[in-house]
Amino acid sequence: MIVPFFIPHAGCPHQCVFCNQKNITGQSRPPDVSSIKEIITAYLNTNSACTPVEIAFYGGSFTALADEEQQSYLDAVQPFIHSGAVQSIRLSTRPDCVSRETLTVLRERSVGTIELGAQSMDETVLALSERGHTAMDTVRATSLVKEQGFRIGLQLMPGLPGDSARVFMNSVDTVIKLKPDFVRLYPLLVIKGTPLEKLYKTGHYTPLSLHEAVAQCREAMLRFARHGIEVVRVGLQPTDELRKPGTIVAGPYHPAFRQLVESSILLDRMRASLSESQGNNGVATFLVNPRDISAAIGQKRFNVVILKEEFKLKNVGILPDLTVQRMMVKRWDRETPGGGTLNTVPPLLKSCWGRL
Repeated sequence: MIVPFFIPHAGCPHQCVFCNQKNITGQSRPPDVSSIKEIITAYLNTNSACTPVEIAFYGGSFTALADEEQQSYLDAVQPFIHSGAVQSIRLSTRPDCVSRETLTVLRERSVGTIELGAQSMDETVLALSERGHTAMDTVRATSLVKEQGFRIGLQLMPGLPGDSARVFMNSVDTVIKLKPDFVRLYPLLVIKGTPLEKLYKTGHYTPLSLHEAVAQCREAMLRFARHGIEVVRVGLQPTDELRKPGTIVAGPYHPAFRQLVESSILLDRMRASLSESQGNNGVATFLVNPRDISAAIGQKRFNVVILKEEFKLKNVGILPDLTVQRMMVKRWDRETPGGGTLNTVPPLLKSCWGRL
């Protein structure tokens, strides 16, 4: 369980062209320190499963806050750490706001994970986005955070001013070399009230289309997966503020963006399986991890429709199998020994098997 606290703009020394954290998070002010204990207690009362609990300070740049502010937030959490009710703390900050001295204090306060808003590893893109830091700042900060024993996460934003698919993939490859524990991918959106909105409306910035954003994040996820780096989020978390008409001026927003990306990956894997097979009698059945069922079928059954059209199939079955790894597919052929078994399918679906 993550108990989130958002500190929009707090401590941040720069106004990036894309940033309006009030419209992204729905908050315009950091939380009062006096309310933190009450909020944590309320979350803990809902933790009936007794899962590990982590306090997260998102948004802003935590380590750019005044020292006394950092200490007051962290101190408010310490009683829960000492009692064992909370296991650790995570926070996000800028790559140019990390020092060995700061990390020493954070470790003493039970911070276990630090996320850095890298956004890009291209100097031109960073400058055009008015990030106020360099790619080398990210390299230095990542090395320092890892050296001090923290888990490290890096955030990337495809579609920034001056970016391209090639440039973004170069950023992905550079991040892979840094070997973070995880990454987040946030395709850039034009948010109301940002400098980027003015650039967009004057024709000086063109956002990615939804198709382009899915394609770039898809390739990024595949590259990270090949190197064992987890992608913990793709696309902004839908909030009431983001859903308000006019908040998102332009850009590749979709409330289930990650599912679009994963559907694209699974579609290609099913295509590859069909291309390699010898005959299919007009029917194809795939087994996927139960958690991937919706993505494999696709929104509005998109993947099923595409496979039927491309391979002239009468029917496409997609069923759950706990033995299949996440984001992988297995072709099931009832005519082939060892090609699949009803024992891999939940009982409620067995009656449907023969009608595929």
